[in-house]
Amino acid sequence: MVFYNYLCYNLPMKLLYFDYCALIVVGILIFTGFLRGLNKGRLNGCFMNLLVVTAISIIADIVSVAMDGNPDIPLFFRYVANSFYLMIHNLSTPLYLLYLMILTDTDYKLTNRTKLVFLIPFATVCVFSFINPFTNWLFYFNDYYQYTRGPIFFILYISAAFYIVLILISTFKYSKSLGRRTTYAIGSLIPLMLIAVVVQLINSNLLLEMFANAMSLLLCSTLINRPEDILDTDTGLSNKKACVEVLNRCMTNGKPLQVILINISNYSLIENILGYEGLVKILKIISGRILSTNRINGYFSECYYMGEGKFVLEMDYRRFDKTSYIAHFLNDIFTVPLEFSGMEIGIDAITCVVRLPEDIPDIESMLTFQSDLDSSYFTGEVVFASDLYAKNHYSLIMQVDSIIENAINNHGFEVYYQPIYSIRGDKFNSAEALIRLYDEHFGYISPEFFIPAAEKSGAIHRIGAFVLEEVCSFISSPEFEKLGIDYIEVNLSPTQCMRNDLYKEVLDIMRKYDVDPSRINLEITETAAVSSQETILENMRMLESKGILFSLDDFGTGYSNMDRVSNMNFNIIKLDKSFVNVQRSLRRDIVLDNTINMLKSLGMKIVVEGVETAEILQRFADLQCDYIQGFFFSKPLPKADFTSYIKSHNHIHNAEG
Repeated sequence: MVFYNYLCYNLPMKLLYFDYCALIVVGILIFTGFLRGLNKGRLNGCFMNLLVVTAISIIADIVSVAMDGNPDIPLFFRYVANSFYLMIHNLSTPLYLLYLMILTDTDYKLTNRTKLVFLIPFATVCVFSFINPFTNWLFYFNDYYQYTRGPIFFILYISAAFYIVLILISTFKYSKSLGRRTTYAIGSLIPLMLIAVVVQLINSNLLLEMFANAMSLLLCSTLINRPEDILDTDTGLSNKKACVEVLNRCMTNGKPLQVILINISNYSLIENILGYEGLVKILKIISGRILSTNRINGYFSECYYMGEGKFVLEMDYRRFDKTSYIAHFLNDIFTVPLEFSGMEIGIDAITCVVRLPEDIPDIESMLTFQSDLDSSYFTGEVVFASDLYAKNHYSLIMQVDSIIENAINNHGFEVYYQPIYSIRGDKFNSAEALIRLYDEHFGYISPEFFIPAAEKSGAIHRIGAFVLEEVCSFISSPEFEKLGIDYIEVNLSPTQCMRNDLYKEVLDIMRKYDVDPSRINLEITETAAVSSQETILENMRMLESKGILFSLDDFGTGYSNMDRVSNMNFNIIKLDKSFVNVQRSLRRDIVLDNTINMLKSLGMKIVVEGVETAEILQRFADLQCDYIQGFFFSKPLPKADFTSYIKSHNHIHNAEG
């Protein structure tokens, strides 16, 4: 009591120095928070709200103390200022608790009933603060106009203690998912704030609470909210590290998850065409489109950039009913080409909805699933992991490498041949060799699925060698001579084209079977021509010197570069089926006519792929294209069926075929 009286009478004036320091600290945190990207995401948003509330509390404290020291200000305004300060200051501790709950991804457990319990202490203080000018229960001004604590002032501390206890319990309970650094940071906040509360309780003139709040926020900003660790600098979104940490924490804490995966399947092509700086600009535009979806539709998701054109959107658990809508909304946005440096850049975005753990059991499996969502899944429509899983695709994804290896070692691959019709010769004069894979468990597996997987694993080199060996073996057989087929087209994957010694392998296999070079035509896709042009040119030069000719496959997919076409010595250009399937219009017909005329003026022969009707066949015959390939004549056939087909159909007029 002696110590208490000493402090009261020797420090009669409230000291605002700590409040001024606290306001400076919080002001700097708010300013730097915006610079560091702390205004993005639920956790950062909650922290920024906490900073703003603290800043308002400090200002309210300064204003109320200044009023208390000015006898000219009416008592009513003093009551209002102090009551407002108590209400806004009382908001800090529940915000701290909410911040911790978002940090641990346990806020989804707040039901309507628990929300009511959560808010009762805060609401109680607000009510008493509001009516205090009429009751003087929390505080009053004595006969000397000095601020004096009322009989139930202690409820402020009870309210704060309620939230502090919950903070301590949550910190201890979820310490494993929080990590050591975050646990220590939050754990150190409590004693810091308690010391300030005790000191201010003993001596109300020594205003330390706001300063302690500011120091605790500084600690959070330094040790917990570190956007520089979790932000992707190219897109401004949270990075893969942040995504994995958050989603793993959600899974550990039993939080239901729905995510939208977005894969830009033509990411590599865009990078090859625009370069790194251009790619970064495109990624920023894409990120802006994703973020605009949140703004347009309300805040429904956390956005992460996973690298290599892959994005993850974690949906707000309260708006799972909007997940499918948002996925379709995003998918529609990506159908609109991007304007970049006078060009229109088409974005092939695969949009997939995933529920965890209903569709995929864990985060690692989800990341594997996303990495395998390649161009083979691009349909222009939203896909659902539940559908893919139901079709056994997920199990196939997980086993694809072992399936390919087993097929290589146990004759699971087979070469099929699709006839190519010569309009001028009125017969089938060539064919395209196509690889097929059959697995005992999964049956026939699409090349659009296993070829990208083989390229990733490196198995594509052995598959490519197998195809060429099978083709050369077929060409060297007596039965091939009877068919009247001039040559067979063999595809080279982009990965094969990157090999400096590709030409050696090709020539060695052809020598092994004594195959005339004119009987082989090597197909190179546009993607391969873009990604490894110098290597391709060297391989082409070496193989052309031996008499082997080349085709450019899939011409018209993506970003056909006529300079590239004219510089690389292609004998045949294969028009992609997109030329066939596109709806006709005057402008499109003009583009198609001029494209064909230009290619023919360069001395190139033209194969039209994907022809399925007599009408389309006649259309391209009238345009003086050279060859037709498609289901109108035949699907790809096993060697025996192909041989029978050619024997029965060659020399028969097209109308009869």
